[in-house]
Amino acid sequence: MLERLQQQLAFTNELEKLKATHRNNRTLDAYRFENSAEHSWQGALMALVFREYIPEEVNLEKVMSMLLIHDLGEIYAGDTFIFDDVGKSDSYDRELESLKISLNKLPSDQQDSFLGLWQEFETGISIEAKYARVLDALVPLLNHLEVAQPHDNPYGLTKSQVIAKKSFIQETSETLWELAQEVIDQSVAKGLYLDE
Repeated sequence: MLERLQQQLAFTNELEKLKATHRNNRTLDAYRFENSAEHSWQGALMALVFREYIPEEVNLEKVMSMLLIHDLGEIYAGDTFIFDDVGKSDSYDRELESLKISLNKLPSDQQDSFLGLWQEFETGISIEAKYARVLDALVPLLNHLEVAQPHDNPYGLTKSQVIAKKSFIQETSETLWELAQEVIDQSVAKGLYLDE
């Protein structure tokens, strides 16, 4: 087998570990927590669905690639809860080191390409990165409203805390920000966030 193909296969096998990286949101069956691979897949599909709400021209392949790559750093670093300010303080560095372990299995040109996409997503410097970050923020918001049981708020989160973390959406899409606000309001009505 070609060396390049062997490297790509090793990376493909590495991706299985993302399916074992769990997040804080549950799945619809309520028996298990969502994994990072499911989260990434849903965001990538949403990029196709919600494209019309981004006023600027975007390269959808790039957006979807970012969404599929952006959580690979969680394979060894784990998922950091968005409201864990202490954990978030060094999550970039931890995820970057984790990502490099996984990408090291790829041929060098693909390592560089994937790392560049990850860094672009993290810094939000392009319209594609901004759109991908909006979707990354919407996925758990939509998921929590859809699958959580009424009054499921184990962390005592407030509406104002959620808005503070999601308000950046407005800079990229007024329509998707309106959607986020509606979802937050519905979540408050369901008892998922405190109305403060």
